[in-house]
Amino acid sequence: MMTDPVAIITGAGGGIGRAVALTLARQGWRLVLAEQEAQALEACRRACASLGAETTAVAGDIGSERDVAALAGAAARLYGGCQGFVSCAGMAGAVREISDYPGDMFRQVLAVNTCGTFYCLKYALPLLRRQGGSFVAIASTSAIRGRANMAGYVASKHAVLGLVRSSALECVGSQVRVNAVLPGPTQTAMIEAIDRMAAEQAPGGGIKRATTAPYGTPDDVAQMVSYLLSPASSHINGASLVVDGGGTVA
Repeated sequence: MMTDPVAIITGAGGGIGRAVALTLARQGWRLVLAEQEAQALEACRRACASLGAETTAVAGDIGSERDVAALAGAAARLYGGCQGFVSCAGMAGAVREISDYPGDMFRQVLAVNTCGTFYCLKYALPLLRRQGGSFVAIASTSAIRGRANMAGYVASKHAVLGLVRSSALECVGSQVRVNAVLPGPTQTAMIEAIDRMAAEQAPGGGIKRATTAPYGTPDDVAQMVSYLLSPASSHINGASLVVDGGGTVA
């Protein structure tokens, strides 16, 4: 990997995206940070800059192909491309039975989680092919299991895994790798919102898990992402690596 590699991170204002950004900043990466919420984006940019990282912030909506194209274009103009792309942006959607799940919400979740990942792959892979590199999609253990009352989120994350696997095959022999990280329930604002909505549906409810292990942390996920961006994972392509404390094997 070249000196001072460049990584693009979407959803940089969220819990996992911010943890990834800070981890890479400490490792000397130059960062192009993307986030829809301007205040959260600026806070992440400042935090990374305080660690000495060269950091650029680009506001935009991951569900907009135009915005994702502009993000990739900014990285191309500033740095000639990138060696890492981490697709973190996502949304939970509603916690409702399918018979009561709003159609507009279902389409919105797919627009952000699934179409957003597709747009990122579409515009990231040409950049990564210039010098070689790694694309990491933050999926979820919901990509390999079902969850009652979360049809939009589960369907969207299953689709993300399909995009990763198809793209990985297209990249064989190109020095570009495409992998997915599948966090279990993680201590973020998203999981707090999901648990709150679940509790409203059934008092005392929340994400149902097979084990009593505590929720993971954003740093747990960030360390896996860092590994997949590093030369140490050079022979890993098309993988879906679970970070959940054993929840999906119990």
